[in-house]
Amino acid sequence: MLVRHSNDRSRSVRPGRRAVAVVLASTVVVGGSVAAGVAQATTTNLVANRDFEDGLAGWYTSAPFTLERVSPGHDGDWAALVTNSGSTTRTGALNDTVNTVAKTVAGHRYRARAYVKADVAGRRLAVRLMEYRGGTLLGERTRTVVAGDTGWHRVAVDYTAASDGATLDLNVLGRALPAGASFFVDDVKLVDRGPAPDAAAAPVPVPASPSASATAEPDPTASQSPTATPSPSPTVGDGSATAPAPTKTTDPAPTPTKTTAAPAPAGWRLVWSDEFDGAVDPADWAVENRSTYGDGNAELACLMNRPENIAASAGVLTLRARREPTPVTCGSSDARFPGGRSYTSAMLKTKNAWTYGRFEIRAKLPLAAGESKGLWPAFWLRPVGGGTGELDVLEAVGSGPGADTSNKIHHTIWYDYNGTHPKQVSVATTPFDVSAGWHTYATEWERGEIRWYIDGKLTYSRTSATTSWLDDAFAKPFYVRLNLAVGGRWPGSPDASTAFPASYSIDYLRVYQR
Repeated sequence: MLVRHSNDRSRSVRPGRRAVAVVLASTVVVGGSVAAGVAQATTTNLVANRDFEDGLAGWYTSAPFTLERVSPGHDGDWAALVTNSGSTTRTGALNDTVNTVAKTVAGHRYRARAYVKADVAGRRLAVRLMEYRGGTLLGERTRTVVAGDTGWHRVAVDYTAASDGATLDLNVLGRALPAGASFFVDDVKLVDRGPAPDAAAAPVPVPASPSASATAEPDPTASQSPTATPSPSPTVGDGSATAPAPTKTTDPAPTPTKTTAAPAPAGWRLVWSDEFDGAVDPADWAVENRSTYGDGNAELACLMNRPENIAASAGVLTLRARREPTPVTCGSSDARFPGGRSYTSAMLKTKNAWTYGRFEIRAKLPLAAGESKGLWPAFWLRPVGGGTGELDVLEAVGSGPGADTSNKIHHTIWYDYNGTHPKQVSVATTPFDVSAGWHTYATEWERGEIRWYIDGKLTYSRTSATTSWLDDAFAKPFYVRLNLAVGGRWPGSPDASTAFPASYSIDYLRVYQR
């Protein structure tokens, strides 16, 4: 039986909260001691009213969400209930009224934990820590779980402070909650665990990249093969499987980066995201394993689900292509390479699917000019169950010595792979090195129109006026795919100049809808 206390309900909206929190943080008392950052590690819980024994003191949520104290909680007593009382799907937050840590210690690792429970199975619930200096966000870290049932689930996140004397804001989130949906929170904890094992891994945000001066140009690869196709694998000569002697092994780890979750673009609301704060979540992603999925394009890599090829840490998803010293057996019947493949890489797709929306990643591409021949990163959408329609947000191919194709970003739509209608494609030439910094790649797909953007700059658009078959092919749910291909008819095979291992690094994937 759930006991509600209506007199505990709070609908406070606190637009000036940040400034207030900074002023009050130096005086708030938690468990009889000042809630300040400590110079030494401590297991003391810094959270005030962690079990809601004192009503809802120290906590609030913002309209249209409402906050109640209910019973029973995780430990049998009390819990907080956050409900979306609005009319649209939104993300709600249970927020500490005054930032729980008043003075951070640079390089110290802080761990936040909460027990959460959903009203129905399948809700995405999260704990988030955000480091502020005044009104400036210095960094953040979020950990999300998918509640497979309506029982209690523990979710925890670690954050390494970027500076001394800042504050830490603690949130417990219910992501993309429909109208009337709710989630429960209990036993909230935040401790200072002392110096992080690798203080250099502090998630200091990287400044946003300047807008690209991208320009469209005609497609020089009009006869290239589809990005992916379920058609039977073609037979390719064994010579393409012979790996040249490795001459480069440069693969710098991606710079830890935690991008500030910017406000949704005007007119859009965030409905799903992965910030890659932890391991790749099998509830959200299907990862190819010992797969020859790319054979339709004559690709060379075996797609593997193993840490050497796919991993998420420090807020970055890394897809890594490798030249293997010993050929890797790919499945039980690899007709093309029965003796094993000399290259491995990775591909994954979302388990969620959407009809229309804005789809955006922030990424570094493994396409350094002159040492990336045969590499082919992509960010694209395909319909549930296959059939007509493919939307390529980003495709690019690497280059060997004396050539540079790496700064040419291909935007493409396909009706099908049978030539019923010609594909439509544009190539945006970027003024920057796509391998040297983080840049955003996005598409906005609506009924009757699709638009592409690089770093927020419009680079291509198609409408039902330019593309008569647009709504025939793009009016159903699509998955999102991310992959790093090696070889194939379009990029050609790697050669001795290609640097392996090669990493396609993705900071986040965010999905918005109207």
